[in-house]
Amino acid sequence: MRLITICLTLALLCLCGCGGPNSNPTPTPTGQAGKGKVSPGFNLTSVDGSTISFKPMDNPTGDVTLIVFWSKTWDSNAKVLLSRLAELHERYAPRGLRIIAVSYQEEPADLRAFLAINKTPFSVAVGKPNTYENFAVKSIPTAILVDKSGIAVERWEGHYSTEEMSTTLSPYLPGRDGNSGS
Repeated sequence: MRLITICLTLALLCLCGCGGPNSNPTPTPTGQAGKGKVSPGFNLTSVDGSTISFKPMDNPTGDVTLIVFWSKTWDSNAKVLLSRLAELHERYAPRGLRIIAVSYQEEPADLRAFLAINKTPFSVAVGKPNTYENFAVKSIPTAILVDKSGIAVERWEGHYSTEEMSTTLSPYLPGRDGNSGS
């Protein structure tokens, strides 16, 4: 009888996915930020004080948008991330990719100083708590790809190589594959 109880308990644990704190490193998106749902929008302030707007359902240029939540404070690889995003921007902006990097819990003055040294060719916004909540940000970095119709089609949590992201991005963009300099 005791053996049956142990076997049933183990089976329930396996079915529930209770494998410990690291058994599911990628949280399931919730709310509007979920894959396949209309993306939330925002109006945030850039490091230079201008407004950066993202309105997924009002996209007259038909851009595909990559929104990346990042932090120079919380992520020791932030410079690598920004470098990869700059490469993606160079490669895919001509095909309609818009990148918006949203800083997480950064003071604007500190962020300005950091970006004066680590220049970016894409927009950088200062995030707000409700923005992180609306996009269900659970870890830094988190990237969300929004297609031209305003639907969140891909989500990455953690660091990925430029090529891994390129493979996923490219089919959403018109024209050539963007993997060459031509």
